[in-house]
Amino acid sequence: MQAYLSWRREKKAIYSLSISLIFLSFLASCAYPSPINSITPLSTSNLITPTEQPEPTPSPSIAASAIPTHNQSSATATVQLATSAATPVPPQTYHAPAQYNLDAVLDYYEHSLSVTERIRYTNPNTDTITGLTLVVEPSRWPGCFTLTSLAWEDGEAVKTYDLQDAQLQISLLQPLQSGDSLVVKLVYKLEFPQIPAPTGVTRPVPFGYSDRQTNIVDWYPYIPPYQPGKGWLVHPKWGFGEHQVFEMADFDVSLSLTDPVKNLVIAASSMASENEEGYTYHLENARSFAMSASDEYLVQSTRVGDVTIYSYSFPFDKSAGEQVLNDAAKSLELYSNLFTPYPHSSLSAVEADFLDGMEYDGLVFLSRGFYNLYDGTPQGYLTFITAHETAHQWWYGLVGNDQALEPWLDEAICTYMEHVFYENVYPDYKTSSGESLVNWWWYYRVNFYAPGGWVDGQIYDFNLFRPYRDAVYLNGAKFLQDLRTLVGDPVFFAFLKDYAVQKTDGIATATDFFTILRSHTSKNLDSLMRKYFHYSK
Repeated sequence: MQAYLSWRREKKAIYSLSISLIFLSFLASCAYPSPINSITPLSTSNLITPTEQPEPTPSPSIAASAIPTHNQSSATATVQLATSAATPVPPQTYHAPAQYNLDAVLDYYEHSLSVTERIRYTNPNTDTITGLTLVVEPSRWPGCFTLTSLAWEDGEAVKTYDLQDAQLQISLLQPLQSGDSLVVKLVYKLEFPQIPAPTGVTRPVPFGYSDRQTNIVDWYPYIPPYQPGKGWLVHPKWGFGEHQVFEMADFDVSLSLTDPVKNLVIAASSMASENEEGYTYHLENARSFAMSASDEYLVQSTRVGDVTIYSYSFPFDKSAGEQVLNDAAKSLELYSNLFTPYPHSSLSAVEADFLDGMEYDGLVFLSRGFYNLYDGTPQGYLTFITAHETAHQWWYGLVGNDQALEPWLDEAICTYMEHVFYENVYPDYKTSSGESLVNWWWYYRVNFYAPGGWVDGQIYDFNLFRPYRDAVYLNGAKFLQDLRTLVGDPVFFAFLKDYAVQKTDGIATATDFFTILRSHTSKNLDSLMRKYFHYSK
């Protein structure tokens, strides 16, 4: 084992250089401009283990007022915010239909996970359910998912089931009436795939292991939403974009190790309680539960109200990890004040050993390439993708949507939140040419690519990632800016807050978006709809 660790350490310098060159080549293929300018480095944060409770640190400073008040025609003015603390909101009347109890044993060096899973599902629908569907994403990788046993609560084996196309179909012993519950138990083993090298054709996949980390994401069989009169809401996987749709669920997770791993750190969707057996986690009302393990993570933390934000970076990216920590904290406070408070007690931002960013409830990944290009300033992808992925805690986490058929409902909004972040958090920062970060962002992030395409396209409408991104993310941001200009800032932000509040814990649709919008404004939206949307709303 010591020889193996020594070999891994010797590879790091060469590996880091080669990955940086690959990432630069990848960005060049997309005509990626280079960041410029510099600012004073951020102050050093405390280094802690992810189970410690740090002392509160001052929250990022954001100007306060009752509602947005700046002139709607100004692209760089700062939205004034309420001063409510960004503290978690306990569940009120919502009851998650599924509770997942996951007992997992990780063999870090053999890249495997043995799991005993117990699912309690309560039928929240008016329909009677005669068959249960579980989505099993790990089964998409050959040899990854091995089901050992499948049984009911009383221990009786499930006799009739079928696993195909990442769906485990289970015949029920008797129909499940509205309000009734059942329990199903699974025992299985995961053999993690190696995270593939980037190809430039499809987006990298977070699930799996690399020399630096193991990402345990979309790892457990789960019950998708059920649509009365239609059935289970499950979509086929695509080469890019997210195809899964999640209901809120409650999670109790225990994680132990087959053998001790020196310096191993686990990043997770919630804070851990540590004991002799390992780690335990509890997370309520969440779309997903994710973890990432590494023996190289450098952990930094800060607090916003009662929320602890963690930054997990590789040791040579300490300064970039600190930038992520501060920007995630400022994003969390900003969005909590603008929309609705962040609902969990922690948020983890993890440096990803793959060339992409990705959101999960309570945990986000940021590409190592963004860290490699960090130049000490907020003028770059590292900062605005941090703002983007943090925004997904609202537009994906709190407010769900069908990410395959209506991806703009989270991706367009989160892209536009990058703009909102810059105009509020760095309103006075100037580039070397003297322009604001907001104006720089519009050129660097959006207008440079001259984006076009229908904002409301499905992921299946696109054969390549670039047209999908240009239409859904970038043209989607232009739509939201034009909408904001049309209705004015007070209406725009009041609408988004109302939309967030009304659709919290649910799965929102474009119809919901525009119905709530029209309740806030009498402005004629026809020209905007014709410009950006293929389908009438």
